[in-house]
Amino acid sequence: MFNLFKKKEIHESIELQREDVMDLPESVRLKILNGEDCDQISGAYGDFGCKTNPIPVNGPRGEIKYLGKLRGKTGNALFFHRHGSACFPTCKNSIDIYETVCMDGTQWKTLYFDFYHPRRSNLAPSGYSFMPLNKTGMDIPYAYGVNFRVNNFPYELPEALPILYDKETAKVFARHATERLNKYNFRR
Repeated sequence: MFNLFKKKEIHESIELQREDVMDLPESVRLKILNGEDCDQISGAYGDFGCKTNPIPVNGPRGEIKYLGKLRGKTGNALFFHRHGSACFPTCKNSIDIYETVCMDGTQWKTLYFDFYHPRRSNLAPSGYSFMPLNKTGMDIPYAYGVNFRVNNFPYELPEALPILYDKETAKVFARHATERLNKYNFRR
């Protein structure tokens, strides 16, 4: 009964999030671990997830895990790819730019990320929600997207997945992605 008011966890523990950056080069790892621990970057303005208010996450794996948990208005997961990165006068770090679309062909959006933070934000951009933390207490490191640019996005995404993920995992995700790509219309 008292669990009614218990705050639901969105992401895995801070300790597990910090482990996600341990295999990165020391200079990058230290910059991430010493970054601002926040849900929204100090001094940011505009819509959450825009270039003047990028989403704070913990490194490249943090971007994948964050995007893997996002759900659109229809409850669908996202297809995504990293469009590139850029520097903006409003941010201290370079910002990663991801193009996203819900797996039912709705809700195209560009999201901006600052990955120099020790944990992932608990905030979702307007119009999105998070998939709840699973019973294992760990976020899966796989999703329907990659951290590099995909030509003819999202149609060539199934062929790109094996570049980032192991062969067996990629095969399952690619098959499911192909089913969705054949079922829905994907036009910006």
